[in-house]
Amino acid sequence: RPQLLPQLIQTVNDDAASARVMAAIIGQDPVLTGNLLRIANSPVYRLQAKPVDSLQRAVTLVGTEGIRQIISAVLVQPVMQLHSDAFPQFGTVVWEHALLASRAAADHARLVTHEDGFAAQWMGLTQGLGAALVMRALLDVAREQGVPPSPQLASTLLDAWTLPVASRIAAAWELPPSVHQALLRDADATGGGLAASLDFARAGASASLLCRHGRISQAQALALLEQLQGTPAHALQWIWRRLHGRAVETLDADESAEA
Repeated sequence: RPQLLPQLIQTVNDDAASARVMAAIIGQDPVLTGNLLRIANSPVYRLQAKPVDSLQRAVTLVGTEGIRQIISAVLVQPVMQLHSDAFPQFGTVVWEHALLASRAAADHARLVTHEDGFAAQWMGLTQGLGAALVMRALLDVAREQGVPPSPQLASTLLDAWTLPVASRIAAAWELPPSVHQALLRDADATGGGLAASLDFARAGASASLLCRHGRISQAQALALLEQLQGTPAHALQWIWRRLHGRAVETLDADESAEA
C-alpha cells in the first residue's frame, strides 16, 4: 500500500482540512509535490505571470477535487508498473484503461447512480491494479516453469480474477468499504450503484481505448455502450465527451477545473 494513502484519503475527505494541512502531507512525497506544482502552473490554473512555487498556494488553486485526482493516480501508478516480453504493451494499456475507468466511474457515479465520485474513482483505479497483479502472477508462474505464458490463459485469468483481486486490495488498503463491496459483486446481478458505475466505466474505458488505437470508430463505440442498461442517452453522450475528448493523462487538470 502506498505509504501516504490512508492519511491523504482521510484528509481530502475532511471538509475542515485546510490547504496547509494538505500541503504538509503532499510535501512528504517528491513525485506528488512535483506533479501538483506542474498542474498548478498549467494554463488551466495559473492566472498570473509569476510561477506557483508554494505547495499551499498550489493546493488552493487546484482544489480538493483536483487533489483527489492527482494523489490517487500518482500514488497507484508505481504499483502498477509491469514489464513483460510476452505482452510488451500490457503495462501501458492496463494503466491507460485504469485511468479512463476511474474518470468514467466518477462521472457515472455523480451523474447516473448518485454515488460517491471519489469512491468510484478509486474503484476504477483498483480494478486496473487487480488486472496488473493477476498478470504478474501469471508471468511469475510461467517464468518458474520455463514456458511462455499463453494469451488464452491470460485472458481467462483476467476475466475471472481481476475484480476478486481488486476487492482484496481495496480491503487491505483500507479504501472506503463501499469500494470493497462494489468490487465483490456483479453490477448486472445486484444493481448496486457503485457496481453499476464500475460496469459502465470498464466498458467505456475499453471502448475509448479501442477508438484511440484505431480498432473501432466512435460511432461503433457509442453503439456498444448504448446497449448497456441504466445509463440515459444524454448522460452517456456527456460522459463520453469527457472520457474520450482528452488525452490519457495521469493528472487531469482540465477535468478538475470543469468539476
